[in-house]
Amino acid sequence: MKSLMAAIALLCVSSTVLAHDIYSNLRDRDGHLCCGGQDCKSVEAVVLPDGNYYLPGTDEVIPADVAAPSPDDRFHHCIYYPLAKVTDPWSGPVWEDKPKTRCFFAPMNST
Repeated sequence: MKSLMAAIALLCVSSTVLAHDIYSNLRDRDGHLCCGGQDCKSVEAVVLPDGNYYLPGTDEVIPADVAAPSPDDRFHHCIYYPLAKVTDPWSGPVWEDKPKTRCFFAPMNST
């Protein structure tokens, strides 16, 4: 029974690692690394008539020329929190509270 539980735990851990692994090497259209597993995720997207993409989860429109080919048949969105223009000299950097899009990936047949 212990070996069965260990095998199940190993499968769960390895599938989680594989799920985040696709993000470790993703690059935007300009070849810059996008992110790690913490700031990228699969998202729902709607292709608009003009070819742009609407993300209902964030109420954001992503321009078609920003989209890069997806590594699978899903949409993926990578974000970051920019450094605010004002910094606090006592506590260090201050980050904006609204994330910005770093990378967006769309399936090749989504347009």
